[in-house]
Parts: sequence; structure tokens; C-alpha cells
Amino acid sequence: MKMITQLNLFEDHELGDLEKILMVLDGLPETGLFDELEVKRKHGRKDYSVQSYFIAYIAKIVLQLETDQQLIRQLNMNSQLRQICGFETHGVKLKNGTIKLVHAPSKSAYSRFIQDLEEVCPDIDEWVLSGISELYNLLPEFGVDLALDGKFIDSYATPYGKKQRKDRRSDCDADMAIKKRHHKNGTVSMEKHYGYRCHLVVDATYELPVTWEVTTASEGEPTVAKRLIRNMRQTTMERAEYLMADRGYSGIPLQNLIEEATIIPIIDHPRKWKEDETRQYLDTDVIYNQSGEVFWVNDKGKAIQLIYKGYDKYCDSLRYGFHPRYQDNRIFRLKRSVEPIIFNQVARDSQKFKRLYKKRTAVERVNGRIDRDFRFEKHTIRGLKKMSLAIAMSFLVMVGFALAKLKQGQNTHLASWVV
Repeated sequence: MKMITQLNLFEDHELGDLEKILMVLDGLPETGLFDELEVKRKHGRKDYSVQSYFIAYIAKIVLQLETDQQLIRQLNMNSQLRQICGFETHGVKLKNGTIKLVHAPSKSAYSRFIQDLEEVCPDIDEWVLSGISELYNLLPEFGVDLALDGKFIDSYATPYGKKQRKDRRSDCDADMAIKKRHHKNGTVSMEKHYGYRCHLVVDATYELPVTWEVTTASEGEPTVAKRLIRNMRQTTMERAEYLMADRGYSGIPLQNLIEEATIIPIIDHPRKWKEDETRQYLDTDVIYNQSGEVFWVNDKGKAIQLIYKGYDKYCDSLRYGFHPRYQDNRIFRLKRSVEPIIFNQVARDSQKFKRLYKKRTAVERVNGRIDRDFRFEKHTIRGLKKMSLAIAMSFLVMVGFALAKLKQGQNTHLASWVV
């Protein structure tokens, strides 16, 4: 009986898993990391090179394997994968004198390599940042619009106390945090998270990482955001124009820090006022609400909404005027210093603010890929060092894949796994 296979219309555009591994490796910039890892090996058997172990880690990410044991199993079953990694079958003499064929490293040997890799995690961070620097050189619009967010990565280990013995089954670095979740119907729910948090700044156009920091879950988003802003590279500071974030980042200290870096913050307001509450602007006939809407009150007490006319950099004020139908050419300048959170450099009630704030969803999509594509939604990672390493390696794969696409002449969908 003849079997007729249904053709896939998109087959020519879909990469195989092994091709993806090769593509990531081809896109990565040069590094001296392997020399450092070779020094750390010192004594012991050297059946395989550190490059082979490292490529195996890349393969684990690309193949979306959750555990080291799954990776070792794949290496033993797949000869093409072993060839890409550089693992050659060889014989090992056992104590009883027999020869055993070994196709791939043992789980313990791979775990020892991961321990060495944890010690050079800052160098991997630098490797990722060097790849990001190449993105800045290749993409003129990269880094203009940035989006900021913090993502919980829950740990599934039992929360051991500080006095418990520190073995590999426990996670003594992880801690607890509670997050308020605001819903569209106005209600607020509380979420408990035990584990870690990845604080991330991404490019809102290409949805690729720009800078990040991994902390325990209890470290607050605004606190870490200040460190991220202070530690931004000069290239990032010079090109960035807007930084989008949700209401959790609203606050004068962080806003001032962003503006001192000549970046305009587009941050949602925490909305702590009553729904219909308004405030008078100094000793004038102008009032405003927490949404940034500005009104002029006439002699009869009627509030007429004013239209945003732009930002006056000379006096750090927002310009408002009447709608043309009122035939009134007066311009009101509202000094931002009166209430900087409400009077943003891009007015909150303007279409420009709404358009820019929508770009914040880029960081949420990146967070979704971290969970879905890089398997952090269900993981077995224990410890802050190992979590920082896993995040850095994920971003290395993400950036390497984007650079490989650019080398092939493609400058769209750089964050996608499909060519």
C-alpha cells in the first residue's frame, strides 16, 4: 500500500533543530571564554573539549530540553547532534578489563562543566553584551525605544530555612515576594512568588534584550531599575529616546534618573486618586486629573477640556490650548515641577503617549518567550548563580540567532525562531 504524505506549505521556511544550533553558533561573536574554562579544568580526564560541552548547552536550549539528563539521552541517541557538538565515540577501559564504548559525556562530567561555567557567568554576560553592541552597529533603530519589566521565575524547590544543610536538592538563595495584580474591573489580587526575578530592558521594536539583572524574588522592581539605568552602556544612553514601563515603576526618584540620562519615561500612573478627583493648577483657572487631562474653568464653573500643544523644553512646561471651535488662541504653560508624575514630558492625555505606551507589550512578549521557548515556566534550576547563568545563556542564544539572520540579509522577525 502506498503512503501519501501531506505536504507542508511552509516547509521551505522552517528550520530544523540541528540547523538552528548551527545558525546560533555562526551568529555568535568571537570570545576568549573557552581559554578561561580550559584553565579551570586543570586535572582530570579530558575526553572532550570545553567547546563541545558548551555547544551541548546551546543544544539543550535550542532543543527545549528541561533537564541535563534529557540532554545526555539525546546525545547518546542522536549521532548528528554528537557530531555538531564534537563528541566522538571512544572506548573506556573498565576495572574488570573490558572496553566500554562511550558516545557522550556522563551527567556528572557535564555537571562539573556547568559548575565551571557558573564561575565565568560575568564573562558570558559580556559576551551577550558584545553581541548586543553588534546589533547597535547593524540596526540604526535598535535601542531607540526601550521597554522595562520584571519577571518572576518561580522555583519548585522546597523553601528550606537558613539553618538547613545546603545540598543540591534545596534552594537556599530563592525567597518569597508578593505582587499586586490590578485587574480591568478595578479589583486587586495578591500573588505569591517563591524564586527569582529577571529585571529586563528590551528593544521595543525588535524585541531583543538590551540589559538585564537576575535577583531573588524579593528585590523590588524600581530599586533594580535604578541600577540598570545607572549601569547602561554609553551606546545605549546615546541612542535611547523613550523608556516604557508599567505603573509599578512610577516614582519621582526613578523618573528623575531616567530623565537625567536624557531618556523620556513613558510610565503608567499608579492612579491613587479618586476616580473623579481634580486638582487646581497653582492659583489659576486651570484644573487637571490623574490621567493628565487639563481643563479651563470659565466664569460659570464649566470645565472646558484643553488640547495638548506640545512640550516646551526651554521652561520645562507642557503647552495647552483651546480647541479651534472656541476661537481662543490663549496658551497655558503648565510647569512640570508642580507635579512631575502627572505632567510627563510627553503628555499623558496625548495620542503620542498612548502610542508609545503600547510598545511596552514588547517586553511582555520577551517574557513569554523566556517561559515558553526557553523552558523557564517549568525548570529544575537551583541557586542564584545557576539561574543567572541560565538566563545569560538564553539571551546568548537569542542574540546569536538574531545576528545570524542579519548575516543572511534578514532584518525582520529577529526574535523569531523561523527564518
